[in-house]
Amino acid sequence: MTAQLAGSDNPTQVVLPGQAAAPDGPNDPFMMYLMHYAFRRDLYQFARTAPRTPVDDHATWQALHKRWALFRDTLHHHHTGEDQWLWPLLESRSSAAEQQTLAEMEAEHGVIDPLLAAGDAGFARLAAGADDAARLELADTLRRTHDRLIAHLAHEETDALALVQRHLSPQEWTDLEAKFGEDSSLTDLFRVAPWAIKGLDGGDLRSVRTHVPKPVWLIARLCLRRFTAADRRAFRYDPDATR
Repeated sequence: MTAQLAGSDNPTQVVLPGQAAAPDGPNDPFMMYLMHYAFRRDLYQFARTAPRTPVDDHATWQALHKRWALFRDTLHHHHTGEDQWLWPLLESRSSAAEQQTLAEMEAEHGVIDPLLAAGDAGFARLAAGADDAARLELADTLRRTHDRLIAHLAHEETDALALVQRHLSPQEWTDLEAKFGEDSSLTDLFRVAPWAIKGLDGGDLRSVRTHVPKPVWLIARLCLRRFTAADRRAFRYDPDATR
C-alpha cells in the first residue's frame, strides 16, 4: 500500500502491513519501513512458534537459533545506525520537545537490547538441549520483546519519522542511508534481501519492487527459494506458516 496527501508534491510514502504511520514530507524512508515490517513479522512468528516447538527437537531449535541470529543482527545494525547517525543529526536541529522524542528513542533501544540478549541465551539453551522450563522462559522473553519492539516501532514511525521529514533534506536522507550500509558486505545483502521481502504479496510486493534498486531486487528473488527452505525448517511448528 502507499499513502500520499492530496495535492502534495512529496514522494508517495509506502505503508506496509503493521505500519503505524507514514508522515508526509520530502523524504522517502522506504527502507526504514521495510525493515520495520520485517522486524514485526519475525517477532510475531518467533512468539507463535517457540511455545509449540518440542523441546526434544534439537535440529529445529538449532534452525530457530540460526534464524534468530539473522533477525537480531539486522535489528542491531538498524538500531546502531540510528543511535550513531540519525538521532544525533536530528537532535542538533530539534526543539526541546522534539529532543525529548529522540531521548525516548534511545531509551527504548536500551530496553530492547537486554531482551535480545535474553533471546540469544534462550535459543542457545534449547538448541543445546533443555527442558520445558527453558522453553517457557524463552516464550516469556519473546512476548516481552515483541511488546516492547512493536511499541517502539510505532513510536518511531509516528513521531521520529515526522522529525526526519521536518528537519532533513532528501540529499541528507540519501547520505544517511549510505552510511547505514557502509559496513554491510555482499554476503549481508544475500542474507538480508530475501529476508526483508518474506511474506509480502500483491500490491505490497509490487510497491516494494518499485522502490528497490534492480540489482538488489534480483538478488532478493535469486536467494528467495533457498531462504524460504531454511525458513520453513526453522518455523515448521508455526500453525500460521505458509507451507
